[in-house]
Amino acid sequence: MKDRFVIMDLETTGNVPKKGDRIIQLGMVVVENGQIIERFSSFFNPERDIPPFVQQLTNINEQMVADAPVFAEEAAKVVDMLQQSYFVAHNVSFDLQFLQEELHMAGFPPFSGPTIDTVELARIVFPDAESYKLADLAKLLCIAHDQPHHADSDAEVTAKLFIALLDRLRQLPLVTLQHLKRLSAYLKSDLYSLLDNMIMEKMTSLADEKSYIFYHGVALKKPAPVQKKDKGDHKRATFAEFFAGPRVLPLAHYERRDGQWEMMKLVYEALETSQHALVEAGTGIGKSLAYLIPSAFFAHERQKRVVISTHTLQLQQQLLERDIPFVKTIVPFPLRVAVLKGKRNYLSLDKFVAFLREHHHNYDVVLLKCQLLVWLTKTETGDMDELNVSSGARLFLPLLFMDEEDNGSKHNFFLRAKQRAEEADIVITNHAFLLHDVTASTPLLPDYEHIVIDEAHHLEDVASHYFGQQVDYVSIRLLLTRIGKINENGSLAKLMKLFERHHLSAEERFLRCERLVEELQFECDELFRMMRRYALDRKPPESGRCRYRIEPKTESGRQWSAMKELLWRVRDHVAQLVDETKRLRAVFIQNEMETSRSNKSCSYFSDVFALNQIVDALFDLMESDDPMIVRWIEAEEKGAANATAIYSQPIQLDEFFAERLFMRKKSVVLTSATLTMNGSFSYIISRLGLSDFYPVCQTIPSPFSFKDQAILMVPSDFPSISSVSLEEYASAVADGVTQIAERIKGKMLVLFTSYELLRLTAAAMNMDERSGEHVLIAQGIQSGSAAKLTRVFQQFEQAILFGTSNFWEGVDLPGDELSVVVIVRLPFAPPDDPVISAKSEHIRAKGGNPFYELSLPEAVLRFKQGFGRLIRTKKDRGAVFVLDRRLTSASYGKYFLNSLPPLHVYEQSLDQLLQKLENWL
Repeated sequence: MKDRFVIMDLETTGNVPKKGDRIIQLGMVVVENGQIIERFSSFFNPERDIPPFVQQLTNINEQMVADAPVFAEEAAKVVDMLQQSYFVAHNVSFDLQFLQEELHMAGFPPFSGPTIDTVELARIVFPDAESYKLADLAKLLCIAHDQPHHADSDAEVTAKLFIALLDRLRQLPLVTLQHLKRLSAYLKSDLYSLLDNMIMEKMTSLADEKSYIFYHGVALKKPAPVQKKDKGDHKRATFAEFFAGPRVLPLAHYERRDGQWEMMKLVYEALETSQHALVEAGTGIGKSLAYLIPSAFFAHERQKRVVISTHTLQLQQQLLERDIPFVKTIVPFPLRVAVLKGKRNYLSLDKFVAFLREHHHNYDVVLLKCQLLVWLTKTETGDMDELNVSSGARLFLPLLFMDEEDNGSKHNFFLRAKQRAEEADIVITNHAFLLHDVTASTPLLPDYEHIVIDEAHHLEDVASHYFGQQVDYVSIRLLLTRIGKINENGSLAKLMKLFERHHLSAEERFLRCERLVEELQFECDELFRMMRRYALDRKPPESGRCRYRIEPKTESGRQWSAMKELLWRVRDHVAQLVDETKRLRAVFIQNEMETSRSNKSCSYFSDVFALNQIVDALFDLMESDDPMIVRWIEAEEKGAANATAIYSQPIQLDEFFAERLFMRKKSVVLTSATLTMNGSFSYIISRLGLSDFYPVCQTIPSPFSFKDQAILMVPSDFPSISSVSLEEYASAVADGVTQIAERIKGKMLVLFTSYELLRLTAAAMNMDERSGEHVLIAQGIQSGSAAKLTRVFQQFEQAILFGTSNFWEGVDLPGDELSVVVIVRLPFAPPDDPVISAKSEHIRAKGGNPFYELSLPEAVLRFKQGFGRLIRTKKDRGAVFVLDRRLTSASYGKYFLNSLPPLHVYEQSLDQLLQKLENWL
């Protein structure tokens, strides 16, 4: 068959054709020999109503389809165009199911030709793309996309995307295409013949593959040589000269912000004079450049490395892709920048080679293999954070990470990252790796004495997780399943086959291991069931997710005793499994089986080692009783009977930070948009152990005019949450949000402090169909990450986004993308929060006031983060509604208000506020 592709896109009344949803617009584009040769598009009368949210998304209304043909009238033309063709679409299963249903109703046979999904193909060809939405891929490839959600425009863009994807496939090295062809049998798209043709072309053309190196049959991008420090004579540029200049940055539409230059001077002086500093930089300051530019000058002048630590991958990417290239154009000297993370962020090539050779029919695994094959031809770093893989594939990534003891092959991505860091002026890392470095017996980062910590308000939390422990049922079950039985395909069976190939008899030992694994599966299942029951029996009423704090010394009763007895049995069985495994390991080493690279793929020994570590942690969590450690069990009331986890965290880290970080480094600059409470740095100074170091403290206010750009509104007629049930309060929130939505006709972000209240409010909105023309997007109800839900929210002109914890910060929705932020409750930690409870007891024992020393500062910082979602640029304008009357009625409300920039605050009935809002907007 000649390679003819028909690219199709549909707009429909909904998502389920079997329930009566119909096509309202169809676009078709025919591609042959890499060229568009034909187009067809038409509206269709669906013979039913078009829902309001579909009209809003597509801009297709009832009038536009009223006089359009029904699908059956054009069916013959559609069928004719599809003859002898591939059916191609962006998410092909959606379009194909609608097409088949319409063809059936029109009396035509179903389409039976090959299909290609451009989402799947894009995942393979661009494994590191941020998003696989059509609009985002079009932007990535500079394809004009003027009318998204119009079938004709979408079909045209999908066709151009498809041509580009095929072109990128052809450019891959021969060995990569051969691997993809072998794996393609398990993909959704019919790619086998296309890949076969590309392979034949490549074999006959003798393509140049000098830009790749090959490792055990896998093509890798040839690494650029590590750039050595240039000892040559360069102009001794100084920060003083730069700062004395015109104070203009060569950015398009640059407007000088005095605060940015003030922060540059402050950061440089802290580095230069070896002082610690705290800098709260308001939104719009441009703090990334305000610390990168002085850090670059300081590193150049003093020949001293500066480490930059961030919390989020998003900020790290922004520094690397946007800010660092810009800084390099500003400074008049070569600037070497490297990224270094923990080993488990990097791909182990030996593990991947073994993984590639294993036979998997699981779709997520096959797609992951395809993505990694292509990614290895592009990546310089081997940093697996670059990848965008499915949630199903994410479960398999830990199998491919480098181990801490893994020194790897000669192509060692971590070693290469370390070499680049050794030669760098600025090293970018993350808070977790920074903590790993300051606690390691051998330093992991190259020698440094000066550090800038951005997103510093997260530092204590990251350290709490780093020094804490977590054991959950799913992790144990996954490990035990991975070990498996001797008649399955797990690591135990693979080791046994390896022994048989070497004619070594150890069948009895393998059978004992299998029996122990089976017993552990049963016992762990039972232990986590008992844990869940124990926690749920003690949870307060009206709370959704249960977090029960355990104190091993004081816990008692038959349930606790039974859990302890079962825990000891689990520990004993793991000890026996480890003993049997050591004997197998001795035989393995004695017969030099590990010298063969193919035998390194056997993960049984590392699986048992990992299992032993997890059970040791579990034992520690339930047995030891350090008063400075808080422990708790988490369980979901409506979750699986064993879907339970147990956690621990230290409750005080000030001494650790003082001794390991601030005493050992000459200058630590901590910066964030939220470091002060009521204009004071005292809370963060206390938590991070900075009291004895007398750090420089500076607040640099936002350059935005909040009095002109934002208003804060507190409805006086809203019920107090303590006076009504949670369901009644959720109904009141739903009613208030609906009224606000009806007035603004724009977009709204609603921030909750608990998922339970979010869920009840979303249910109330849908039950009464209160959201009207606004599309409701709710975290936890619609699936997807915060980033994915935010992207969906951005598609609509009128939408409401419900979010909890991770929506309070990091969500950037400038301009028309956000008109109103609603804060449902002041963000105090819930009363059952075990960490806050333990920290409060510790403060109380020292004679302090837990509310004013902990709960209130934490809530104020969170409140500032939520408020900060509204105004992101100089042109933004909007309102923040706080539905919690404690903001103005409680004595502590002033602390929240005093922590905000100067702006107008109104407290009236909701109706009066909405009239004021209409006039103001």
